[in-house]
Amino acid sequence: MKSWLLPLMLLVPLCSQAASTPKEIQARFSQFKVGDKTICLDDVTYANNNKMKVIENGFVVSKRKNVLIYQSNTLFLLGNEVTVNIKAVIESKMGKTSFSNQFKQAMILVDGMDDPARAGEKAKIIQSFEDVISDKHNETPYSSVALTEKGYIITQVESHSTTISECYVTPYKKAETAK
Repeated sequence: MKSWLLPLMLLVPLCSQAASTPKEIQARFSQFKVGDKTICLDDVTYANNNKMKVIENGFVVSKRKNVLIYQSNTLFLLGNEVTVNIKAVIESKMGKTSFSNQFKQAMILVDGMDDPARAGEKAKIIQSFEDVISDKHNETPYSSVALTEKGYIITQVESHSTTISECYVTPYKKAETAK
């Protein structure tokens, strides 16, 4: 298969899922409540056709007008032996044409690269993490967001990779007390 065809084929299922309007996205954003949970399953395809799976689990810890603060635990599966686990508190702000995410707290744990021969690879992963969390202009345009019945899909195409994130939202429910 041609290398340029794979990213195109990955996007075909999303063609029927058109991007949502900023008004629709902002309305859904305003419905989030403290305690709401999200789980995102990401498929990342790099320009060299290498693939990576990412699982993100999070929940809303604070909400203000046009701002959500959530805690997340993200697991990057880098082959059979290597995982990267990131725990973070992230502030997400709604804008007119996009939303921005800024890390407030974050920590990284890299497992499976303890061999001194892999120290360079491990350092690159940690440096990449530091670059992401220090990025003050981390914005996602609304044009890459499609709302679904149970959550949303974010599609991001960059020069080095294509990421499709399918996210599910579970609203917070108070436990009922037995009488």
